[in-house]
Amino acid sequence: MRIDMWLDTCDPWSYLGLRHLRAALEEFEHRDEAEVYLHAFLLDPELDGPVDKPRVVALVESGAATLEEVRESDERMQALGAREGIRFDFDNLIIAPTSRAHRVIAAAHDADIDADTVAGPSSLQLKVAEAIMRAHFEMGLDISHPEVLIGCAQDIGMEPELAALAVGDEEWASRVYSDFQVAMHMGVTAVPTYVFDAQFLVDGHQTITAFTNILATAWEQSRKDHA
Repeated sequence: MRIDMWLDTCDPWSYLGLRHLRAALEEFEHRDEAEVYLHAFLLDPELDGPVDKPRVVALVESGAATLEEVRESDERMQALGAREGIRFDFDNLIIAPTSRAHRVIAAAHDADIDADTVAGPSSLQLKVAEAIMRAHFEMGLDISHPEVLIGCAQDIGMEPELAALAVGDEEWASRVYSDFQVAMHMGVTAVPTYVFDAQFLVDGHQTITAFTNILATAWEQSRKDHA
């Protein structure tokens, strides 16, 4: 069974969604036959460098939200995260481009293919994506910086040389843009968005229980299709 997930590493719902999907896969009977493919979605494709001002100031000045809206949203997300053991540190979060982070995630997938570790909840791609989002949301690190991304890769057992290559390689940059374009053509306007076996499209926040049910339904349908 194939699961495609579009996400952005600066999106807290993507962070929660990836955690929930991995947790559901851990308990899924057929997890060794479930392959997850992560795809880039760029929420701010025009951003070309880290924003040199506090996040809340940047959001209010851009007109994206009022101060009250930012605070309410942050409090809600922090409460949801606390249940999962996630400590969202929005005060120290750095707004930065995510293209390089997506390149490293794509390179991790290539490493999974070479090592035959694409299936299941513990592929390099899933682990490095979660590590990058942890660095962004919980550690206040700049995930556009090569050293941060290489460190995330090294922490989860990915070859740091591969991560370093991916950060500056145009092949992976092209793949990131291609993923984003595919999402646009599909009509994806927000993340996270999931497609199960090219049949079931699911978007928005999903609990672990919801993913458990979706996995079971998608698996049953895939068995019928191949019967």
